Amino acid sequence: MSINETLRAVLEPIAPAEADAYEGKKAVYITFNYHTTPINYGDDEPEQERVSVQVHLYAPLGYDITAKRRAVKKALASAGFTYPTYTNASDKDGQHHVFECETVEGLEEE
Repeated sequence: MSINETLRAVLEPIAPAEADAYEGKKAVYITFNYHTTPINYGDDEPEQERVSVQVHLYAPLGYDITAKRRAVKKALASAGFTYPTYTNASDKDGQHHVFECETVEGLEEE
């Protein structure tokens, strides 16, 4: 299962979740993005990649997002990601909650 598929599977029960940008109509939604770094080099070929993930939970101002924040943390940890750090990046336009975590993914031979 790809990182996108894994993230979507664990986050969809909490709120609609899309990679990079959400184009739906729900007021509460999740987007996610990630980048990879090769690790464990052998013969100049990486054997694994460290995947650094950001998950963004958006909601209107005044919406009680407490349970969804907890659910995102638990969902990521239960899916094998490191327990996420959390940053409240909200502003006057709405709530924006950022979760950051990591995982390691093996590279398949092509």
